[in-house]
Amino acid sequence: MNYEDKEIQERFGKENPFRVPEGYFDQLTERVMSQLPEREQQAEHISLTERRSKSRWVALRPWLYAAACIVAVVVMGLTFLFRESAEEQHLASTTNTTTTAPNTESQYIDDAADYVMLDNAEIYACLAESEL
Repeated sequence: MNYEDKEIQERFGKENPFRVPEGYFDQLTERVMSQLPEREQQAEHISLTERRSKSRWVALRPWLYAAACIVAVVVMGLTFLFRESAEEQHLASTTNTTTTAPNTESQYIDDAADYVMLDNAEIYACLAESEL
């Protein structure tokens, strides 16, 4: 316990000063119910066919959700598949028409390999040259 708790206990004691009046909970339910506004209880009359149609939809709801998820996955898969094949066809058509163009992908790989093979001394030398 910290100092403040000890001081409070010394000043007021450990006994709880709050008390519930005698018999308070004995008639609490009756008092609360008497304060509520009165309303007529209306029995809802739903025909048997309406209950059956609602219960069928409730029973079919999980199956409909599952079917919707499957359709969404299939549509996304087909979209991805056709997008890749269209890109491949486009790439194939551009490489066939421009056979004289340099291969930029291999040039990029060569540049990256050259960059990776630099050691710290060469990097410092490049930086020093660029500052001059």
